[in-house]
Amino acid sequence: MSAPTQPRFVVQEHGPRDFSVYDTKTGLSRYPCFTRRGAQTIADRKNAEQATKEAR
Repeated sequence: MSAPTQPRFVVQEHGPRDFSVYDTKTGLSRYPCFTRRGAQTIADRKNAEQATKEAR
């Protein structure tokens, strides 16, 4: 069995009410949000999109 893969897009906290989605492959922080929940929703969506691209 292989080790679990790390998600490509993760939530990064910059300060109080300051979150963004960090792309671990390119090293860029994008999609600024005021809440962790909002940033996590975007990160989950981007990770799902990436999984479908890799499955093709």
